[in-house]
Amino acid sequence: MKNRFFVFTALTVFVLTTFMSCSGTPHERISLGDGWEYRVQDSSETAFKPLESGYLANLEKLVPDGQGYIWLKKRFSIPQSLKNRLLGCYLGRIAIADETFFNGTQIGGEGLFPPDEFSAWNRARFYPVPETLVRDGENEIRIKIWVDGEGSIVSNPFIGEISDAKESAKREAFWASEIQFVFAVVMLVIAVYHILMYFKSRTEKYNLAFGLVNLISAIYLCVFYYAEFPGFTGKGISFLWFQKIFSSGIPYLLPFLVTTYINSFIKRRERVPMLVLRIIFAVAPIAVVLWCPTYTMLHKIQQPLQAMLIPPMVYILIILVGNAIHKKKESLVLLLGFSPLVLAVLLDFLVHSVFKVYDFPYISSIGWQLVIISLLFIMARRFVNSKLEVEYLNRNLEKEVSDRTRELSESNEQLSLTNTELSDAKKRMDRDMQLAVYVQRSFYQRSAPDFSDWEIAYHFNPMAGVSGDLYDFFYKHDTLHGVGLFDVSGHGIASGLVTMLAKTVIDRKFYEGLEKPLPHVMEEINRQICEEKGDVENYLTGVLLRMNGNRVEYLSAGHPKAFFRSGATGRTVPIEIAGKDDGSGGLIGIPMLEPTYSAIGFSMKSGDSVVLYTDCLSESKNRAGKEFGYDGITGAFSKSSGSAGEQLDFILSEFSKFTSGVPANDDLTIIVIRKK
Repeated sequence: MKNRFFVFTALTVFVLTTFMSCSGTPHERISLGDGWEYRVQDSSETAFKPLESGYLANLEKLVPDGQGYIWLKKRFSIPQSLKNRLLGCYLGRIAIADETFFNGTQIGGEGLFPPDEFSAWNRARFYPVPETLVRDGENEIRIKIWVDGEGSIVSNPFIGEISDAKESAKREAFWASEIQFVFAVVMLVIAVYHILMYFKSRTEKYNLAFGLVNLISAIYLCVFYYAEFPGFTGKGISFLWFQKIFSSGIPYLLPFLVTTYINSFIKRRERVPMLVLRIIFAVAPIAVVLWCPTYTMLHKIQQPLQAMLIPPMVYILIILVGNAIHKKKESLVLLLGFSPLVLAVLLDFLVHSVFKVYDFPYISSIGWQLVIISLLFIMARRFVNSKLEVEYLNRNLEKEVSDRTRELSESNEQLSLTNTELSDAKKRMDRDMQLAVYVQRSFYQRSAPDFSDWEIAYHFNPMAGVSGDLYDFFYKHDTLHGVGLFDVSGHGIASGLVTMLAKTVIDRKFYEGLEKPLPHVMEEINRQICEEKGDVENYLTGVLLRMNGNRVEYLSAGHPKAFFRSGATGRTVPIEIAGKDDGSGGLIGIPMLEPTYSAIGFSMKSGDSVVLYTDCLSESKNRAGKEFGYDGITGAFSKSSGSAGEQLDFILSEFSKFTSGVPANDDLTIIVIRKK
């Protein structure tokens, strides 16, 4: 996947630079890139002055207050190779509007002069030169340009054969405008698709964020191609408000939406102050843009205001690089996905700012479009992985049913054994089970440790000797560092053996990762368990808590919700990440999956407590077939009081009353942790 992204990006940049730098067969041309004269008054009596090099792209510097008309004039003779040929004038892109004259006769013009000012800055100018206007001796071209905060002629203007001038204008129109329209349509389709996907599965909020990124990008791109629409002149539309909304305002929304997309995609929980800061960096510049009373002022503040884009972009980079360093594969993939934009921006800077090649079109927007395509592939990859995960679990379910059916069949066959054979087999099974129970129990703590600042009480009741539940307390001396509770799929000796294997791995990885992010610790646990259990099909769900003073970090891997109880009020709430129903980060021990785990932090004061449990507590039913459920746990935990042991006893009492007369069908483990 990584190699494909690098190759795709490198080939794209190579093709773009090679194609656009190709000029084809050389043509005889009269260069209009220099040798101009100018005057700023709209009066025929005003003398023309020579235009210094470099000002053709910065005409606003010659006009008082950056607003007004400027006339450009250039005299030239037609070379012998162009005489008796049909000529065309290629002027590239002109800001804001122009009227062009050849030997005193107007041959073209784009954009609108005041009072209906509207720019045609991105429309490549091509004006045919009538044969009747061409003189044998000296000829003159004059251009009247309306300047408002900006005024320029970019590209390399020239007069040449009409086919040459027309082809140059077409080429520039394609790269500067037409390709933007194509991408805008594609982005609209992508936006609609992913927004609809979000409404089908609202838990996948990255679909909504990605759809909005595409929608805003498509709207922004209209500033590149609006002048190409047949019959569009801008008459009756406020150019100032058009620029405020589409050109100057919308770009500040994109970093905000991109960051939201990244956070939801990699399941990163953002702190509220940082979210507020992101909103400020999006809203504040837009407010300034909307306040501007004139386009001259808008253009003047645009460049310094764009500095407001730098912190959000740096923040995006920090998120991606930081998570990639911690071996978050999704972040590394996203980082590679954004690489085309970085390369395109760098290329634009080198070509336009360093080498001053103005006829080379800006490709930063194309770089962004390549990012959208890259992200589309990344989204497709996640969708395929999710589909494979579902298929894998479905296959396992079918295999479980098949295995149980086979075991039932084998049990029926065993009925044909003699009483002696049955008795011997039962004795062997009892001995094996007793040995397995003894070995497993030796791995588990016999009693809850005692700590200076925490109380712990737990209940551990295997359904049939060997348990698939796994609990552990991580501590040094009398300092509690963490608590873990895991549940292995299946029952019997196989799942019991997996618990012993997993306990060793979890214990080692927890202590190795004391200074590392908790999601990284869980990823290492998942990786090591996948390696060590080999082809054994059992997987785990689990929850990890890590303590540091009053602060607690919580991470769930597909496990039932844990609950927090306030010691002051008795109010009980689930511990979960906002926007996720279960706080789940995926199962543990399935080699073909790459789960992404997320942690949440909170503080605990004296008297506050947390309850962890395996699914037997929530899924056990009463005689009416109703589950104890989250409501039963919440009710019992909120009404409990006293020490951790007293709270545990109350929960067990309420559970026993609810399930009275119905035997347990799974291992039951409950842990209550209370802050002293």
